[in-house]
Amino acid sequence: MSISGRFWLPGPVDVDADVAARMTAPVIGHRGPAGAALASRVQAGLRELFGTTRPVLLTTGSATAMMEAGIRSGVEDRLLAVVGGTFGERFARIAEACDKEVVRLHVPRGEALDPQRLREMLDGPPVDAVSLVHVETSTGAVAPIADLIAELRQAWDPIIIIDAVGSFGGMPVLPGSWDADFVVAASHKALALPPGLAFGVASRRLLARAKTLEDRGLYLDVLALHEAAQEGVFPQTPALPVVHALEAQIGRIALEGITARWQRHAALGATMAAWADSRRDLTLLSPPAFRADTVSTLVLAERSATQLVETLAAANWQLGTGLGDAQDREFRIGHMGDATPDQLTALLDTLDEVL
Repeated sequence: MSISGRFWLPGPVDVDADVAARMTAPVIGHRGPAGAALASRVQAGLRELFGTTRPVLLTTGSATAMMEAGIRSGVEDRLLAVVGGTFGERFARIAEACDKEVVRLHVPRGEALDPQRLREMLDGPPVDAVSLVHVETSTGAVAPIADLIAELRQAWDPIIIIDAVGSFGGMPVLPGSWDADFVVAASHKALALPPGLAFGVASRRLLARAKTLEDRGLYLDVLALHEAAQEGVFPQTPALPVVHALEAQIGRIALEGITARWQRHAALGATMAAWADSRRDLTLLSPPAFRADTVSTLVLAERSATQLVETLAAANWQLGTGLGDAQDREFRIGHMGDATPDQLTALLDTLDEVL
């Protein structure tokens, strides 16, 4: 893998040189035969990655765009937003900006919602949709999505919208077996592509709900995006260079094998956790039951996280600080994409020297 091994942001991540080179492919007409063939090829590959026979929606934009698409096409009046960090809160703010009422269910930072607590919340104000985050990139916490959805389905039948941006391409993201209604992902994290593409998988329930809602917008109308995906064409003018890179990366992932890719990420997460647990000057924000395979948030006991990240940047190592109020107390490592165990070990050896 021809990546630098020094770029460890929790998104965007390092991109393989051969994949990046595909971005220089000649421009093609996205409405012509070549564009249709490209769209059809990446559609087939995306279905494999999501483990679904459903069409995979694709739009040029960040993951936030597809999150808004899910809100506009899936929420009638009131959303229950499970908030355990920055991106759970983003769902809530998007819904409020779309004139939806929001009920926030806050989860302690670094943890994920327990199904028992969700059960207790079901006696609260009625909602018609629920938003959940699979991996909260601001904290490194992974939620038990399948168990949470099963709990919701037993109680009543809301539209369930999932942010899988921090996990897709590095951990199992399976809309069908989860019984989720709308699953959102993007190109720039564990899929190891440049930013610019957002993906979604919509259930029949979500599409039926969307048909009853008038304010779906135009660019982000899930019905239009789904129809284009079903036909195997681009819904709008695509970011063609990133689509070419996507096709190349789909081929590379097929050679590695998606299960092997998940296992590699699990090994990276385990190495990260073992190293953090061995030190006294820092801790992982998330306890063992909630640790994601793709990203870790570490809390420093005394040292400034901003200073640490700046010191490493001077030596060409890229890590992320915490978000919001946690910026100077926490730093984040995205051990995802095409990163290898040896590269992570080199980073951790460097951290041992700097700390």
